[in-house]
Amino acid sequence: MKKFIGLLLFLVAGMLFAATIDVTKSEGTDQSIITSLTPAPASPEADANTTIEAVFNEALNPISTMHSVTLKRLTGKKKKWGMFGFGISRSKNKSIKGSVTYDRNENTLRFTPNRPLEVGFYEVSIRHLMKMKPGMGMRVKPIVYRFYVPEVINGFKLPPEPDEDKNNETLLGIDFNDNGIRDDVERKIIKKFNDKIKVNLMFQYAKVDQKILGSDLTKEKAVELEAEGGKAINCEMFLSDSNISIEHSVRMSENWTYNIKKRAKKYIHFNQLLGGGVYGSKISDWNADACEFDVESMLEERP
Repeated sequence: MKKFIGLLLFLVAGMLFAATIDVTKSEGTDQSIITSLTPAPASPEADANTTIEAVFNEALNPISTMHSVTLKRLTGKKKKWGMFGFGISRSKNKSIKGSVTYDRNENTLRFTPNRPLEVGFYEVSIRHLMKMKPGMGMRVKPIVYRFYVPEVINGFKLPPEPDEDKNNETLLGIDFNDNGIRDDVERKIIKKFNDKIKVNLMFQYAKVDQKILGSDLTKEKAVELEAEGGKAINCEMFLSDSNISIEHSVRMSENWTYNIKKRAKKYIHFNQLLGGGVYGSKISDWNADACEFDVESMLEERP
């Protein structure tokens, strides 16, 4: 019985480990022979129509490049199987079909997928390469790295849906694409608004809220962040003159950001530090300069 329980725990642990994909995992990407890799290792926003490209500063033996590239999708549909009556799911890695070419003039190895890549994590493996110049050290070490192809909505690239437990382990949560907005909040904003200007305005609010969570708050810091939030409000007031408004915009950002007790407590502390102060803006502050994005170009693009 103990052996059975141990086996079951091992399988469950393996499932949990498999569910977490480390996009930064790599091998051999820092070799001096490599000039560049496309997509870049750990890229969070690779294009669906990307071509895998490795540029070298030495000539390679063309024969060694013929079957050197493998591209696998690490996320996707799950394959069901059972053991001892228990239903278990595991990810089925899929090799992507495509063609390999080597440009001798540019010392560039390319893998072109047969079709656009689906949303998900990928791992590219480049092996068995040999330098054209014979001798010791002519073998190129294996090159293995990962990247992510995001879902795209209205031109915005969404970060992957974060694991809820891991996302809530810390105040800041997960920001996979490192743009200053927590991933679950970013996804909600993009999916909620079918409008480029509104999305960018909500991003401006969300970045301030994320800074509040990440700051070692003092009275001075709270006043500074309040001013940043006021700037976002000034941007929104400027947009309202162009008949662009978001009902409860500030409240939405706050509800999505301060979604658990410890985050709400940090926001309460922020407001307590502001107690007794007077904060506001003048109508003259309601201008395009308050928007931290190219609002004027976006306004010109609107029908």
